[in-house]
Amino acid sequence: MTRHLENDAGASSSRPRKGSADTTIRVRRLRLYPLKGGRGFDVDQMAFDSAGPVHDRRWMAVHPDGHFITQREEPRLATIGARILPDGVGLSAPGLDPISVKVPPGSGFPVQVWTSTVDAAPAGPDADAWITELFGYPARLAHLPQSSVRPTNPAFAPGGRVTFADGYPALVITAASFAELERRADTPLEIERFRPNIIVGPTRPHAEDRWRGMSIGAMDFRGVKLCARCKVTTLDQATGERHPGNEPLKTLARYRNIEGKLFFGLNVTHAGEGSISVGDPVTVTERGSVPIG
Repeated sequence: MTRHLENDAGASSSRPRKGSADTTIRVRRLRLYPLKGGRGFDVDQMAFDSAGPVHDRRWMAVHPDGHFITQREEPRLATIGARILPDGVGLSAPGLDPISVKVPPGSGFPVQVWTSTVDAAPAGPDADAWITELFGYPARLAHLPQSSVRPTNPAFAPGGRVTFADGYPALVITAASFAELERRADTPLEIERFRPNIIVGPTRPHAEDRWRGMSIGAMDFRGVKLCARCKVTTLDQATGERHPGNEPLKTLARYRNIEGKLFFGLNVTHAGEGSISVGDPVTVTERGSVPIG
């Protein structure tokens, strides 16, 4: 059964009402995820290179054959904390001593993310042993060097590139969309379950469904595809434990369902390099239907 997405995105709430406070849409939070599937953290400023947010999803756990590992199959990824070091990344997890991993030289390790294969660099035996001990089965850690180019899906974002993220450089969610979801679910949730990079507001719920173009601070972004959600959203991003009521998917299925896919958030690409900061104004420059894929 095909359903239309319910939203309230027909008008922008950035138009101030008489006597109201400033309702300019602004960046509320910015989040980085150095390790794909690992725990994220908030930052005040986010720099972008040609592939996406700097330091975001440049590391990835893989099977020995190079096939990617995500929270879909390995919830313990959510328990791995990551911090940026001058020469690499620091990883921590319950029950293990923390480890510092330097950015490895070169590449020569082909890894697979969904249907794409990209040349990565092996992080080394110490990192492999650490993540193998955590998972309880053989695994390796890979790093994406700047010289390796993984293209975005040409059907939605021709000519772009992306890191180890699922498909596109960054994910935008409005705070109002999450508030509406939480209201409908009638249970406390955490926006971190959706692993957004950029959280903005105030807006109407699901206004981002129709943001084909926007500027954030001095940078320009394109809304290229609504984000279909999976069981990762049912995992507590602090513990890796699954929600007993299958939320938020249960609620999304009631009002954000098109042909069996559940949509929440907007995948975006960016023009050139630059940086954005918490508090930056967000201006919607083009509205229209954004593909769902």
